[in-house]
Amino acid sequence: MTNQQPSTNKYKHRINDSKMLFSALLFTLVTINLSACQQGNHSDSSDVDKTDQANVLIKLTTKVRFNNVTEEIGLTSLPAWKYGGPSVADINNDGRYDLVLTNHDTTPIQLFLSKAENQFVEQTAPFPIADAHGLALGDYDLDGDNDLLLSLGGGNGTKPQPQRLLRNDGGSFTDVTVEAGLGEMGARGRSVRWVDIDLDGDLDFMQINAEQMMGETIPRNILFENTGNGQFQYRSSPAFEHIDAERLIITDINSDHQADIIAFSPYSPMSIWKGNTDFKFTNVTEQYLTQEYLAQHGNITDVTSMAQADIDNDGDMDYYLARGKVYYQIANNAVSFDPVKQRLDLRDEGNKSHDGISFSANGPIQLSDFYHFPRGPKKIIIPLFIGAEKQLITNKETQITRDSALGFPEIIEQSGWYLGYIGNDEWRLEWLLQDNLAWDIRASITGVSAIEPDWTPQELGVDDILFRNDGNKLTDVSHLLPKQSQNNNWGVITADFNNDTHNDFFVYRFGELTERINDVMLLNSDKLNQQGFISHETHQATTLGVNAHGDMGSAFDNNLDGFVDILSGDDDNGKWYLYQNKLGSELNFNQHSDHKNNQHQYLLAHIGYSESGIDPHGAEVTVETATQIQFKLIGSSSASHSQSLKNISHFGLGESDVIEKIHVRWRDGTQQTRINLAANQLIKIGK
Repeated sequence: MTNQQPSTNKYKHRINDSKMLFSALLFTLVTINLSACQQGNHSDSSDVDKTDQANVLIKLTTKVRFNNVTEEIGLTSLPAWKYGGPSVADINNDGRYDLVLTNHDTTPIQLFLSKAENQFVEQTAPFPIADAHGLALGDYDLDGDNDLLLSLGGGNGTKPQPQRLLRNDGGSFTDVTVEAGLGEMGARGRSVRWVDIDLDGDLDFMQINAEQMMGETIPRNILFENTGNGQFQYRSSPAFEHIDAERLIITDINSDHQADIIAFSPYSPMSIWKGNTDFKFTNVTEQYLTQEYLAQHGNITDVTSMAQADIDNDGDMDYYLARGKVYYQIANNAVSFDPVKQRLDLRDEGNKSHDGISFSANGPIQLSDFYHFPRGPKKIIIPLFIGAEKQLITNKETQITRDSALGFPEIIEQSGWYLGYIGNDEWRLEWLLQDNLAWDIRASITGVSAIEPDWTPQELGVDDILFRNDGNKLTDVSHLLPKQSQNNNWGVITADFNNDTHNDFFVYRFGELTERINDVMLLNSDKLNQQGFISHETHQATTLGVNAHGDMGSAFDNNLDGFVDILSGDDDNGKWYLYQNKLGSELNFNQHSDHKNNQHQYLLAHIGYSESGIDPHGAEVTVETATQIQFKLIGSSSASHSQSLKNISHFGLGESDVIEKIHVRWRDGTQQTRINLAANQLIKIGK
């Protein structure tokens, strides 16, 4: 947020002191000394979250809670790995959001169409083969429905393969990869994006892929121009092709109506690229981060996902960078130990290695979750041996007594786990890998009272970063974030969850090695500079008690009641969940009705095609009321590997019951304006 007046006339402040009073009522500062509420304690009537910025009691009407409606709406999924979030769009343009969900390497993608009564109906899998990575939905042939791009894994570099283009033919998807001219350029697929690079009115697309293996001759990253008639042509773009990243977000960082990209990865530095209509991209990282910032802080790595939102309502995109360590980074001397539950969890690398840990236990111990993430198609076995005699234990989910595991072997030569009781309540666990056998190895033991690793346990938390867009540079305002932003965070989504006109964030936290923890909502307000984002963990939009991890999701108004809901995918054998925003029902707020003195009004703007037939990707929407001006860029408000098209755009209006003006600009320059609209309704703009 900036204290300077915005430079453009349309964002001049028009808010007098009396009109700003309603925002001041939303948050009440009081002195409190309370412990943080646990999400599972639903009996807590005070509804307080402990924050580290100030002792803040947030009123009930600003604190959002959610219901898990996954089963009742028909959203079914099996426990599986995820891959960086869903793709959400109105696939058939019937005015409701549909879902395409990725389940990585064991389960094909799932397609759910939204029907009446807020129900989802699963369709036949549009691509029935697993190992799907990033997804993207967009209408490349401008026939009125959204087509699907799908990136595929490259078999650990052994089988680089092209992305798949699935054309939407009236509700059924046809693989037209080859006939569209896309079948020859394979890669280790990670992320795909629809974007009109040359601004000729149809969607081109880009691939961001994993690092090339030795011998690969096809570029790492690839651009394809949409040449019309269902055909695409490869366009050389040397700088783009060498971007070292696996994830990206499409944005317009300089407000020039041309798509730019911010590329990132957990493993390599974030970079910012200005788009040009000739399919060339210009690296402007040093301009926007500044040489001084980079000299002080170094390159920005460990970025797992990004969200873009106008946090200060000045008309441009600001950026939240969720940061953490992912599987291969975690798999290196990582330990979680809970002395209350007496549970030890560990992960280590699956490469050639020999390591160990000592621990104490005053009774028998329970083994569980001895697992390795297979490396390649060959399903190797890593055996477990106990005691000095190296007795083979085939059941790794079992109780081990001291007598059965007495002693520890003097010589270890075979790849495997070795466990032994060495006396005086002391145990020893070692693991030996004679080759690169797995992506990671894992084990859990309960009944443990203390641990003593042979190594310093890895710290998994990485500080998230919040950048405010100040026109010609990005300013680090991470001091506005609470302490939960310093966890191992894998995802972030954004919306105005409480309809107070300020964009909030929802951050997905990896959690402990085998324990799901609460994700955290970060609530924004007109007092952002004074108190920062307020952390909120009692939202009930996390399913606890499962052996899974926070990954990524999407924020959108699923039931079109004016309050934003949350779709979440839990990783590492978790499920998909939909959480419905309860704020409307708690306020007895009936859909599309008139409510005087209500501080949570809304507008839903369904942005269709322009008069010239251009799809809504990249459209710009500005909403003005007597108290606020808001701006949104149609597309994905957050991204990891997948891309959404959220063109049923939600605006929280606070207490304003009239929209003075809504203005839409499509990427071809076509514009449309509507004035003097009542709040609390869904309107359609465009065809």
